[in-house]
Amino acid sequence: MAVDSYIKKMFGEKSSQFADAKVLLVGAGGIGCELLKDLIMMNIGEIHVLDLDTIDLSNLNRQFLFRHKDIKQSKSKTAIAAVEFFNYKSKLYAYHGSVLDTNLFPLSFFKQFNIIYNALDNLEARFYMNRMCLYLNIPLYESGTTGLKGQVQPIYPYLTECFSCVPKETPKTFPVCTIRSTPSKPVHCITWAKDFLFSQLFSNEDTNTQEIDASEFTNEEEAEASKKEVNELADLKKIIANEGDNEIVIKIFEKIFIADIERLLKIEELWKSREKPSFEQIKDYDHFFKDINKEYLTTCKDQSTLEEILKTFASSLLRLTDRFKNNENIEFDKDDEDTLFFVMSASNIRSLIFNIPTKNEFDVKQIAGNIIPAVATTNAIMAGFSALSSVNYFLENDNINRVVKSKMVFDSSSTDKVVNSSKLIKPNPSCSACSIVKGIITIDLSSTTLGQLRDKLIEKYNYGDDVEIMTLDSRLLYDFDLEDNLEEKLTNFINDQTVLLINDSDEKFDLIELYVLNSQNSEIILPELNIPLKKIKPSENENDENDDDDKLLVDNEENNDIKVTVSLDDDDDLVEEQPPMKKRKF
Repeated sequence: MAVDSYIKKMFGEKSSQFADAKVLLVGAGGIGCELLKDLIMMNIGEIHVLDLDTIDLSNLNRQFLFRHKDIKQSKSKTAIAAVEFFNYKSKLYAYHGSVLDTNLFPLSFFKQFNIIYNALDNLEARFYMNRMCLYLNIPLYESGTTGLKGQVQPIYPYLTECFSCVPKETPKTFPVCTIRSTPSKPVHCITWAKDFLFSQLFSNEDTNTQEIDASEFTNEEEAEASKKEVNELADLKKIIANEGDNEIVIKIFEKIFIADIERLLKIEELWKSREKPSFEQIKDYDHFFKDINKEYLTTCKDQSTLEEILKTFASSLLRLTDRFKNNENIEFDKDDEDTLFFVMSASNIRSLIFNIPTKNEFDVKQIAGNIIPAVATTNAIMAGFSALSSVNYFLENDNINRVVKSKMVFDSSSTDKVVNSSKLIKPNPSCSACSIVKGIITIDLSSTTLGQLRDKLIEKYNYGDDVEIMTLDSRLLYDFDLEDNLEEKLTNFINDQTVLLINDSDEKFDLIELYVLNSQNSEIILPELNIPLKKIKPSENENDENDDDDKLLVDNEENNDIKVTVSLDDDDDLVEEQPPMKKRKF
């Protein structure tokens, strides 16, 4: 039986609309590879795949469209090439680039699609795609996994929660003073070795010009110590470039693991409530540096003893030194053994000094590479649900019915079920993204003045007196106290694809958001918008019992005191584990 017959048998006659669809898949990683195969098997008419990344060795255990020969190749292009032998009718297109690049992918690029599927691994791109879909009113199917957990969220703009409606927990960061002076966990030492030591020694940037912000440290003495560390490392970096012999290992080791620590020990305030660092475990370091071998790194990687840790440090340092002398642009890569084992050995030496447990290769690669634990089957399950959920778009005639039939899918360890679902709920009225009315304005920036734009806005949207015009980053272009710019051309302030925020100076109407598209047409074309009246808060002299009327609630029927985190795909961003999600009603 042909694939068409199977699809028709499962979904009915309306499934023929699959062949007329044009969809965009953003991300060709763990979920993206699986989702691409699913969409092909649905006979989607056109599938466009967009991804910025290239293939790493660590991808091969779960991104099954890639092989060892594909390492360093474009993910999107390789994924498309890998499925060419499928017996399919879909037209496939690959794009290698950042979805955030407005030159490569302007708003008009996204406008052509019926549905957009997110299979991304970072928050910035996901928030951006959410906003693009809000401008264009295109359904967005958001999916992500973290180990055995994952979810699929169908987003119908302005009808359901968007990606920004529920706050997302961003990756953890650590205070500079903790990383530089008082580490207490392995992650502090690993972050120091990767983001500070490695970049100071091998970055192409002029590290000697970096500023030290004293407010990030406990006191001025600690800030001054950190400044000396940076300057001394800059001097060592010059020695690396000019000499690079075996003596550099001793010089660097004694500078960062002896002299810098002794300097910190002199700051008594740091150790009033903390255990002091100690050199006891590394006191015989010079014994292990007598026979330094660059090739040691290829023979022993366990680092289970002090000897292995120190020799790995020396070996990886010399190998990186050779690369640096050859003017190679060295960046940390979890799949680059030289960079990985330098960070691992340096962080483990620091851990020994600060009486912190050391970490093995797997742990360091996961932390330093910001890897989320990934399970291939979870990726496949969530990709399947993403494709299956989007079937409602084709089988229903309007977005209201699509919302009613669609569900959020997630797994939860709190029940006996492997996979759970809940109905989609309404948007959060206080959401920074979908609570603001959006539209697209077409305008000739080179011939239109700011004053002409102001007058057109007042006329079009019936503003009573005046408006306030600013950019999305809150740069004020015009208000009634700033009239000097009215005769200036818009090109002096904004570019194509700039976002403008328009506020009613009478505070009668809500704020609106306009996406600017430059045009050769001299006419200013403003969108048809239904701008709601601004909500009026109760006055201060009203009874306290009325205060709750002004609060913006996501869902009155449920307990909203839950902390929601976002699950990422699996490649690049380290986040907290996602707690079980509660069922919520639309």
